[in-house]
Amino acid sequence: YQNFIKEILKTFLVILFGLTLIAITVRAVNFLDLIVENGYSIKTYFLYTSLNFFGIVTKFIPLSFLISLMIFIFKQIQDNEFIILWTSGVKKLQIVNLFFITSLFVVTFYLLLSTIITPWALNKSRTLLTKDGFNSFLPTIKIQQFSDSFQGFTFFVENKIENKIE
Repeated sequence: YQNFIKEILKTFLVILFGLTLIAITVRAVNFLDLIVENGYSIKTYFLYTSLNFFGIVTKFIPLSFLISLMIFIFKQIQDNEFIILWTSGVKKLQIVNLFFITSLFVVTFYLLLSTIITPWALNKSRTLLTKDGFNSFLPTIKIQQFSDSFQGFTFFVENKIENKIE
């Protein structure tokens, strides 16, 4: 049964990593505003994006486990593995217990991630943005708009040409 558990968990981790990688890529594109509009450094952008990885991965754990369990069951049915097990005297309840044990491991992983690691990482990412200052204030300036990006200082830019402002 250890081989079954390993196969389910390997499939689970591959699906979880794949879905999370797709979602973090989409979210990382949205975070480009940190560099372009707010003037944060590239280092801050990558740290902020990597810390938000944990917020995304927790959302895909239930779906990934369901998909991996379905893939495992369909593969075993297609290869007639369950029929071989049942004809050799293995009870169906033992297979159900195997799924239950695997799901307990995944639930423990999910609870650990969602209650301890994810809140810490998201808090760290928020404090990263508040502590890190601007490298350049030019991206925060918009033409024909009041800008109050800096505390106690508001300015209006009439025109901006090649990093020169009027």
